Amino acid sequence: MAHQKNQTLNAEVLIVGFENLIDYRIPLFLLLLIIYTVTCIENLLIIFLVYISPCLNCPMYILIGNLLLCEFLYTTDLVPLILHHMLSGRPTISHLGCSVQLSVSGAITIVETLLLTLMSYDRYLAICKPLRYSVLIHNRLCFYLVALIWLVSVAIISGQFYNVINLEFCGPLTIDHFYCDFTPYVSLACSNIMPAVVLGLTVSITLTILPFLLIVLSYVFIIFTILRIQTSEGRKKAFSTCSSHLLVVTIYYTALFCLYGVPRSDQYLNVYKGLSFTYFSVTPMINPIIYTLRNQEIHKALKAAISKMKTFYC
Repeated sequence: MAHQKNQTLNAEVLIVGFENLIDYRIPLFLLLLIIYTVTCIENLLIIFLVYISPCLNCPMYILIGNLLLCEFLYTTDLVPLILHHMLSGRPTISHLGCSVQLSVSGAITIVETLLLTLMSYDRYLAICKPLRYSVLIHNRLCFYLVALIWLVSVAIISGQFYNVINLEFCGPLTIDHFYCDFTPYVSLACSNIMPAVVLGLTVSITLTILPFLLIVLSYVFIIFTILRIQTSEGRKKAFSTCSSHLLVVTIYYTALFCLYGVPRSDQYLNVYKGLSFTYFSVTPMINPIIYTLRNQEIHKALKAAISKMKTFYC
């Protein structure tokens, strides 16, 4: 039994997502490498600024820092191995490696969804309850909530990791995708997949639909509050405090619903793979730009950090 378990853990999974793109392998490799490098620099820079800058020491930027940490971890979980597979003659990953990759990306997705929900509540308080904002949400409470989100996601994914790692496979393992995707991978198992499928569906539905409804509800109250502001300048200022988050939420859920909505049949497989490629590569690069493009506080924090570095080295 132990010998069979070791064989399953070491079983090789063949990733053939780039098989039809073999002629474009080098250009795609360079493109993805550039995107990944830019993504890492952007996300880590803003996380660093949030950590060191007193002017960014508030709930909104604590949440932004954690969200961008999710983007960095998510893309790092997938892209380096994809880059390796692009240049490899036989792109494979072990059953254990595939289970870890699935678990990390799943945990990050849960954290990101809950963080976006908490950020919408933060924006609701800032616009609808400005006089009570500092009482209803503050740094200590924000730290506790973020820690709880990470713990909940790890607990949920630990159960799913246990389900996936104990699957048994009887034949060759081939996934026509760029990475280990849950549905096609689990469908290859010849043991009971119901615990993994049921938990996966429950978590996906609960932690996608419910947070989405809460975000929509928050923005309904926000929009009504903004419309009641008398001056156009006041309305513009109020909307600017939540516009970045609204755009990120729109991109995130549009991509998520498109991925969930595309059928997994052979007819739509290339569409699904294209959407997945955009989701794991382009989205983590765009989000830091959205949050920093017109954000004066981050601009000031960056200038202050550069000035400190110049003073230190000079």
